Amino acid sequence: MTLNINEIRENTAGIGNGIYLDNAGASLVPLQVMDAIKGHLDLESTVGGYVAQAQQSDRLENVYASLAKLFGGHASEYAMTSSAADAWGRAFYSVPMKSGDNVITAYNEYCSNYVALLHRAKRDGIEIRVARADDSYALDTDHLASLIDNNTKLIAISQVPSSSGQINPVVEVGKIARATGVLYLLDACQAIGQLPVNVDTIGCDMFAGTSRKFLRGPRGVGFMYVRASIMEKLDPVMMSNQSAVWTAASEMEVRCDARVFETWERSVALQLGFGAALDYLLSIDTDTAMKRTIEMADYLRQKLEGTPGVTIADPIGPRAAIVTFEIEGRDPNEVKTKLAEKNIAINVASVVHTRLDLEARGIESLLRASPQYYTLHEELDRFVDAMTSL
Repeated sequence: MTLNINEIRENTAGIGNGIYLDNAGASLVPLQVMDAIKGHLDLESTVGGYVAQAQQSDRLENVYASLAKLFGGHASEYAMTSSAADAWGRAFYSVPMKSGDNVITAYNEYCSNYVALLHRAKRDGIEIRVARADDSYALDTDHLASLIDNNTKLIAISQVPSSSGQINPVVEVGKIARATGVLYLLDACQAIGQLPVNVDTIGCDMFAGTSRKFLRGPRGVGFMYVRASIMEKLDPVMMSNQSAVWTAASEMEVRCDARVFETWERSVALQLGFGAALDYLLSIDTDTAMKRTIEMADYLRQKLEGTPGVTIADPIGPRAAIVTFEIEGRDPNEVKTKLAEKNIAINVASVVHTRLDLEARGIESLLRASPQYYTLHEELDRFVDAMTSL
């Protein structure tokens, strides 16, 4: 299937305001997403929030069905949250662990997740074990497997780190997790929408994601997947009236599906907007859209590699649509500011985001450009020309 790029760009309000290459931060949303959000807010203003939510109950349920259609599993294995960090935290803190237990993570793990690891290490006495990079700077799955012992309670890694286009071997990690019976929590925040993510192929027990990046949904919405077969192994970190029914003065009936992790209060408008984004991606052919996103990133790397003074920082190997690079003698934040003056949006990857990775490579910060399937080759050419002019 061929994407109708002209139609896609016409359905994106931000197109034409400049060159947008910060999709790893937050993509430009389709008009259909904005229509869903605005339409519901209009409805709330007319009939009130609770009545409006009741009237949209079928559409809200469809969001869970669309998640299952995109990523596998069953609709009942998905829960909505306020962000990917919220989703990841609810999963992580619900894994029972005590002093002497350990968690295995990767050298390129994201800061938000690692801070939570450090918190439980201090609070609960757990040990953090870090799987290293191999000689080609890929995640060393043999080393990861060697770290597992009888006290290993969880493997927690990211599919794509935020500070490079590297892709971790998540399927191989899934095989290790299944063979050893260790729970597997995946941060797929940067992967969903640009790479195939299927819970059965990967073999993860839980994963967290966001609406706002390559799925092109609004900010303020995240979600989590929890495999039904592991629910009894978890102890939800918090509960609300969405998690259980208060059946008697000292009794409650707890949900047995993933929505035990939800809270009642949420932005219905944003959840409906997220659902519109999921359905939009499904409607334009998911696989073709993702392939084009990766093709745009590969094209940009080729252009940058031929630009004097520019060094690509992404490790060699399979790479996603996050392109990190340095310009000799230029501060990344200064370059970002200069490009913003030309209506070109990129971002900066800092050592504080993936400290173990960037610190080991002696990197303080990098420029980060992330195209989307709606990006044009001509826009990437103009972007490289603008950088050359600096």
